[in-house]
Amino acid sequence: MHWLKKHLKALIIITAILIAYFSQVTMSDWLVKKKIRKDITAFSQLYTSLYRQSFEQMRELSEQLMFICDRSDIELMSQAKMRNIFVDYVDLHLENSQSCSIYNNNRADRKLMMFPESEQLNFDNMSIILSKNQFKEMHFNRNGGILRFAFQQPRNFLTNCDHCLFIIVDVNGRNIQLYSQTNEPYKEIYNGTLNNGIGAKLYINERGVEFLVGNLVKFFAILVVLLGVLLAVGIELNQPDYKGLNSLLNDAIESNVLIPFYQPIVMPEGGKYKVVGAEVLVRWLAENGEYIPPSSFIPIAEQNGTIDRITDQLIDNVLADIQMLNLPENFFMSVNVSPSYLEKTDTADKLLNKIAAVGLDPHVLSLEITERTKFSDLHKAAACIETLTAKGISIKLDDCGTGYGAFSYLHILNIDTIKIDRMFITSIGLADFKNNILGAILAFARESNLHVVAEGIETKVQADYLIKNGVEMLQGSYFADPVPFESFKFKQITTNKDSIFRGCIS
Repeated sequence: MHWLKKHLKALIIITAILIAYFSQVTMSDWLVKKKIRKDITAFSQLYTSLYRQSFEQMRELSEQLMFICDRSDIELMSQAKMRNIFVDYVDLHLENSQSCSIYNNNRADRKLMMFPESEQLNFDNMSIILSKNQFKEMHFNRNGGILRFAFQQPRNFLTNCDHCLFIIVDVNGRNIQLYSQTNEPYKEIYNGTLNNGIGAKLYINERGVEFLVGNLVKFFAILVVLLGVLLAVGIELNQPDYKGLNSLLNDAIESNVLIPFYQPIVMPEGGKYKVVGAEVLVRWLAENGEYIPPSSFIPIAEQNGTIDRITDQLIDNVLADIQMLNLPENFFMSVNVSPSYLEKTDTADKLLNKIAAVGLDPHVLSLEITERTKFSDLHKAAACIETLTAKGISIKLDDCGTGYGAFSYLHILNIDTIKIDRMFITSIGLADFKNNILGAILAFARESNLHVVAEGIETKVQADYLIKNGVEMLQGSYFADPVPFESFKFKQITTNKDSIFRGCIS
C-alpha cells in the first residue's frame, strides 16, 4: 500500500494509456478483454517487482562490502550473482588498483572500461552504462572504489518475429533505443509519457502487425511489462519494495498453482536403464496456462521466508499423486529442501506424519539439500536428518561441489548420496574436457561410501562415461525432461542401443 500511494500518479497515467487504447474498440470487445487486462496486470507486477528488487539488491551489496577484496567481499558478490537473474558478472575495483571478481580473488576477469558521459545515466553515486542502445553495466562508486555489475541483456518479447518492433525511451532527457531495427518501414503504435519526464514510443513493422493479429494478449503484455520495467528503472531505482511480488507469490501458494513436475532418475540394468526414482521440480502455473520457471521466484521465496510453505505444499501434492500407485520396490521421489527447512524442530515429525497419513513407506520420500543459502545451525539440521534417516528417508546433497560447504556438510550431516551438477558433465566427450575435478568427486564418493547421482545428462557419450566411472544413477534430458504428473505417470525408460522405449508402471 505504501508503494501504491507514493506512486499513484504514475499508475494513473499507465491506466489512462490502456483505457485510451481500449476506448478505440467496441464496447463488446472491451468486455471480452476485461479478463485479459487482469492477467497482464499480474505479469506486469511480477516483472516490475523483479527489476526493482534486482537494483535494490545491487545497492545493498555496495553498502555491505568492505572494499578490500577479501574472502567476505567475494562471497557477498557471489551471493548477489546467484540470487539475481538479471546479473551476468560482478567485480570490484579498488582505489589502490587492486581488483577481484566472483571468479578470481586476485584480479578482475574483465577490464574496467571508461565510458564517455554520452553513454552514462548518472544517479547520485551510481551510473548505468549504455552500449549499443542496451543497458550494459551498473557502477556503484564508493570511497573504497567501484563495484561493477554486468547485465544480461533483456529478452525481446517477440521471440518469433525478429526486428519486428523497437522502442525509444526517454530517461532523464536521453533517448534510448531498445532492440534493433531493419530498413523496413515502421509505424508508431504507442506514444506515452510518464512522470519525471520519462516517455516511451513503440514502433512496429508489418511483420509485427501480422504476428500480433488475433493475439492481443501478448501485445498488451509487451506494452504493460515494458512500461513497468521503465517505471522500475527510471522512477523506483532507489525505492525498495517487494510487496507486489510477495503478494503474487502468496496468492500462488494459497491457490495451489505451484505444480510438481517429475524428471526420472535411472540406473543401468542389463544393458538398459531402469527408472528407480524421480526428482520433483516446482513450476508456477500462471493464469494464462503457461508455466513460470523456478529461477524467477524461488530466490524471492528464499528471501521472504515462503520457501518452506512451498516445500510443504509440494510434498503434500507429491504424496497425493503417488499414494494410489503400486510403486516398485525402493522407488523414491526426491524433493529439494532448503537448509532453513531442516533446521526447524518440527520438520521431521511433520514429514513422517504426512507420509503416515497417506499410508506410504517413508523410504518413498527423499530430500535433496540445496545450497543457495547457508545453514545457520548445522546441529539442529543434523538432529532432524538423524530422525528422518532412521525411518528410511534418504538425504542427498544437491549440486555437490558448487555451493557453500559441501564437504563440511558431508562430515556433520548424515548424507548418503551426492548429486553431481551439470557443470561437471557438459564437457564430457568434448576436446576441452578436464576430468580431474569430476574424478576427485567420484573418488571421494567411493572412499566415503556415498551413492552418486549425475544430473544434466544430455548425450549417450556422457551417460556411458559416467557409468564406466562408477556413477550409479543418472538424470537428464537424454532420458526424459521434467513433466507434470499426468504426463509422467512414473514412466519406465529403457534404452537398447540408440533407441528409447517408454512404458508406464501400473
